[in-house]
Amino acid sequence: MSALARSTVAETPDWVVGEMPPGYQTRMAEIQRLSDEMHAMDAIGRVLWQTGDPLKHAVRALLSSLKCEVEPSQDADAPISAKLDQARRLLFIVAGAAGPIQKTSQDLAHAFQIMQFADERDRVVLVTNVDPSARPSERPIAVTADAQKVVQRMGVNILEASTLFGLWRLSLQDATKARTLLERLHAHDGGPLALT
Repeated sequence: MSALARSTVAETPDWVVGEMPPGYQTRMAEIQRLSDEMHAMDAIGRVLWQTGDPLKHAVRALLSSLKCEVEPSQDADAPISAKLDQARRLLFIVAGAAGPIQKTSQDLAHAFQIMQFADERDRVVLVTNVDPSARPSERPIAVTADAQKVVQRMGVNILEASTLFGLWRLSLQDATKARTLLERLHAHDGGPLALT
């Protein structure tokens, strides 16, 4: 809703809405619905340009939109757990830095800790957002060559946030294909993955 519309509605007494013709009430309901949709899309769009906790919140919103059962967690260091079915989960760790993952990265140490406690049917996915101020097509590599060897040995998948966003956009047109790509992410056994 525009600032003018919000301020006008805020100044209007509650009883005025009841006095207005039915078309007014219908339009107000439609404006509210569209405003809610825009807010939800904006929350997901943050995947493209945020890092740290704001990126974690955006990834959680995106996974919920993909119809994954996202398990709640009170622990800030816990991964975002998204159930694919009753037995399989994707455990998303959001990289804290906006630079490429290095071999000595704290994010890799965190991924290793999560791997130690993950079930054999779980797949750990490290989400990166390298240089989030740049367009996704202009961003540098997400993981250095040395770090890539480490994540492959650990069996941790690397997924760029922009790729995850692309998966969400695909789901708006072809939910079945998007689900197939989520399954492919779970089947991947370590290293960077481009979901095309």
